[in-house]
Amino acid sequence: MPKEKLFEKNFEYYDRWFDEHDKIYQTELKAIKKILPPFKKAVEIGVGTGRFAAPLGITLGVEPSHNMAHIAKQRGIEVIEAQAEDLPFADKSFDLVLMVTTICFVDDIDKTLQEAKRILTDDGYLLIAFVDRDSELGKMYEKNKDKSRFYKEATFFSKKEILKLLKKHGFIVEKCTEALFGSDLKHLNFEIYDGCKKGGAFLSLLARKKL
Repeated sequence: MPKEKLFEKNFEYYDRWFDEHDKIYQTELKAIKKILPPFKKAVEIGVGTGRFAAPLGITLGVEPSHNMAHIAKQRGIEVIEAQAEDLPFADKSFDLVLMVTTICFVDDIDKTLQEAKRILTDDGYLLIAFVDRDSELGKMYEKNKDKSRFYKEATFFSKKEILKLLKKHGFIVEKCTEALFGSDLKHLNFEIYDGCKKGGAFLSLLARKKL
């Protein structure tokens, strides 16, 4: 799997990126926290090195890259090495599933959302954060992704496409925040807005499992 190999090879670069772009990282965290619901049992799918799960109080993650998982474990995360399309959990095991910039790297987005819904309780939530392909920054990433260590294997989605997919798989979006306005990483507006109607690049959607 080329995507997994990229992260396995570049895990140190990936983790260091958050330190080198701390303001972007903190803005993304704040945007997610703004709509994070109370939870009793949560899991992050595509936990990476634990950069989001740890500060958000999520102690369980799924990650296919062994090297990434190793760093996440050092941050106090219990990590199961598995794929998003085949989660090793029983039905209705969690009241929150988190996915942060994971959806553009999965092999099968439909199976991924099916699995997320399967492991959620009947009153559970999926919180999905991603880069909107139609935003200024998203267009820049798409245009230059062949030059990126990671994004050259990514499949970017628009807000409209993600909303359509969530509806298709039985989710109802209840809240949305957006952040990171600008055409490149050096010239960004870091304000966070509700509603996702202003064209921000980093979107966080809170979607409830439809009964």
